[in-house]
Amino acid sequence: MNYINNTKRLWRRWLSFGVCAALLLPLIPDGWVTAWAEPSKASVEQRVLRIGSLWSGEDDSFFRQQFTDMYELQHPEIHLEIIPAIDTNELRYNDTYPDVSSDNLENIRAIMGGNKPVDVIVGDNTLVKSLVDHNLVQSLEPLIERDQYNLSNMAPTMLNGVRELGRGSLFALAPTFSSSALFYNKGIFDAAGVGYPTDGMTWSEVFALADKVTKKSTNKEARIYGFSMNGNFSDPFWDMQRYIAPLALTMYDNKGQHMTVNTPQWKQAWTTYSQLVKKQIVPGLDGADFGGNEGNAYSPIQSDLFLTGKTAMVVGEYGYLNELSGVERNAAKIKNYNPFKWGVVTVPTFQEKPGVAVGTWLGNMMAISATAANKEDAWDLIKFVNSNEVAKIKAHNRSELTSRKDYISAPNSSVNLDAFYTLKPLPATDPVLGSLQMEKPGISQINDVGRQLFIDVYQGKRTALDGLKAWEKQGNTMLAALQKDPTVYFDSFGE
Repeated sequence: MNYINNTKRLWRRWLSFGVCAALLLPLIPDGWVTAWAEPSKASVEQRVLRIGSLWSGEDDSFFRQQFTDMYELQHPEIHLEIIPAIDTNELRYNDTYPDVSSDNLENIRAIMGGNKPVDVIVGDNTLVKSLVDHNLVQSLEPLIERDQYNLSNMAPTMLNGVRELGRGSLFALAPTFSSSALFYNKGIFDAAGVGYPTDGMTWSEVFALADKVTKKSTNKEARIYGFSMNGNFSDPFWDMQRYIAPLALTMYDNKGQHMTVNTPQWKQAWTTYSQLVKKQIVPGLDGADFGGNEGNAYSPIQSDLFLTGKTAMVVGEYGYLNELSGVERNAAKIKNYNPFKWGVVTVPTFQEKPGVAVGTWLGNMMAISATAANKEDAWDLIKFVNSNEVAKIKAHNRSELTSRKDYISAPNSSVNLDAFYTLKPLPATDPVLGSLQMEKPGISQINDVGRQLFIDVYQGKRTALDGLKAWEKQGNTMLAALQKDPTVYFDSFGE
């Protein structure tokens, strides 16, 4: 009897559920019906869209999460294939260096040809520039005009950067980009009676301003630097290299045969930055870590020059806004932390390279291959990935900026966000120079020689010109050795 009663109750429950479901079904939005009743791939005639990238591995889940999952969800008729030109997974099991051409174009051409060519190419500014220069991608301008695709709220940093790669035309679009700005401590400027930095300043103007707010001392913990290229660690040589990045100066020619450092531009860079270190306007090797608070107690901000009030200005990436916001929220928990007001302006630029910003670059740009078999779907994917709808979702990423500036935000509503998206990104590097690093790993040690010589310069042991001449001489000796044996590794350096 109990079994019969339980069975009746169970059937009543299922009947009630069925009636309720039938009544509710017309009220469910179409999108939910689609999600619940998504047609199987077998019932949809699928078109294949192939996406090529220079480097990739066996697991492409991260790439799909970032760029294609949402598109595939809305387009069951499209099957996406991710195809790498160079499979990094294979390199793990290969004890030789990859056989790549000087600019990797042969590897890219391999996946752009054949009977299954890729339709979309994803790459950074160096790759996209190479593709444009060799007519391997098509201009997006006619498609943008045909579809009246709205670019009005696209960040100038992205648009201008891509146009520069295409000699004035758009051959790609990037949904996100990375950028930096100049952060400054208002309290330090107020105490010194000096006006705050402003947008559009040159490096010379910023260094002159930094000199006015610098507090020199033989005790490193009592110093206040006027400027720091990095918040957490400063090596003057690498900071100097970052400083001159917009000038695109090279250490050696793209054949790896001759040094190219004994020039007026290199001399100016070494002279300027070594003087900044000597005058304690920027930190040297002894100014990177100030230790803990009193009694050497640990502090989560102890190695940050800006947050500890040890530098008046610092170049910080977009994600640094989160760091500052988190510290402000937890100020009461941080021992000996003194809250201060700060502001943000554009990073300084060189007068000879106006508008080109340190710490700003383009990464995952998408272009249509000139040999694409499915160009319309390729353009549809690029439009979608760079749309306002996707930008709204990407805006939650606090490390990169979305290219749709309407969705760029900051934890602090008073932040000058224009500083992050008005300047142009760093120029594309010569891909041949990158290939030399792979073909001749020891060539990177030329940097080590330069670093030691630059230390000699700011310590007053050499002049900038003497240091560069020594770098040229030692570097040429190393390059000659690498010409004979690309695998050579240098144990010691000397003139």
